[in-house]
Amino acid sequence: MKRFRFVALLALVLMLGAIVLLPNEITAKEKTWTLVGQAFCARANRLFELGEDFAYTIEKYTDGRVQIEFHQEGELVPANDVFSAAGDGIIDFGQGCPCLAKPKAYAAQWFCDAPGAQSPIEKIIWYYYGGGKEIFEQIMHERYNVHPLPMIAITAEIWLYANKEVKSLDDLKGLKMRAAGVRGEVLTEMGASVVVLPGSEMVPAMERGVIDAMEYSSINCTYPLGFCDVTEILYMHPYKSTSPINIWAFNLDLWNELPKDIQEAIERASRDTYLKSLAWGIMEDTVTLKDAVENKGVTIDILPEDVARAIDEASADFYYEKAKTDKDLALVLESWAQFKKDYGEYAKWIDYFNMTGDHLGLVKGDS
Repeated sequence: MKRFRFVALLALVLMLGAIVLLPNEITAKEKTWTLVGQAFCARANRLFELGEDFAYTIEKYTDGRVQIEFHQEGELVPANDVFSAAGDGIIDFGQGCPCLAKPKAYAAQWFCDAPGAQSPIEKIIWYYYGGGKEIFEQIMHERYNVHPLPMIAITAEIWLYANKEVKSLDDLKGLKMRAAGVRGEVLTEMGASVVVLPGSEMVPAMERGVIDAMEYSSINCTYPLGFCDVTEILYMHPYKSTSPINIWAFNLDLWNELPKDIQEAIERASRDTYLKSLAWGIMEDTVTLKDAVENKGVTIDILPEDVARAIDEASADFYYEKAKTDKDLALVLESWAQFKKDYGEYAKWIDYFNMTGDHLGLVKGDS
């Protein structure tokens, strides 16, 4: 009889516990967040379009528990301040290139487009398998109070949109050009007359002759913005096309408050969107390039090898000199060196994974 009473009492306690806990469990699973953020670019920019794709993916991967309110440049905060605004809690997240973090995190620029540095595919591999993710998170946590999530692997950049020929290093001296980040610093040291302009001001500046050349992004992004309407020559790098990434920087306090399953879903959305963007960008680059040449009359050329080599070597010297006084940059360069040691002998085979050669389709015939 006593045993029966004990079992009955235990069952009653468990049932009451379930009644008490069940609403809390349901509440936790039903809780939703509406996150408000802004891009560093305008709605017409394809980088904004890819930001919308990331927002959609987050909403799907979290089963609608996270909703995104996404604004274009200037609607909430100045375009160049999206990371600071996110870190300060003015907005929940900001989208931009890592070079925007230069004021507080100088080394973040090396996750952007650094001359002679990493190609788009190389950067992805290093980020996930070479320690890049951990280094970048440490830098952005400490310097900006944000959690970085890559969401665009920008395809190989046009090295230079130019209206003047670049045949030698002398042609760089005094060249009026728009450049940002570490590329701008290196080219300034090599004698170029560099100005930093936001994306919306670059085409008018080229059109009026205020600048003779500019760098910004890959052609799938710049073509719809009119870059090929005001450019005569597209210069590509002869050895290695470098590339920036775009990130969403979430306010770190907000990020830490999110449940682990929500964090994991957003991280998964980040990785999938990041990888998908590369394939999308390569496809768009191909069809856009045809349009630019056949309909806009631009010429595609390769930067002279001696010029490219000199710039890359000067860049490497510049990086290691800066690393002497910047511990974050030293950490990045040390990681790059280890990555090269671990995977360098396999690097050439990466190109074969996506090689097209000089023909598309069969060697013979139109098909």
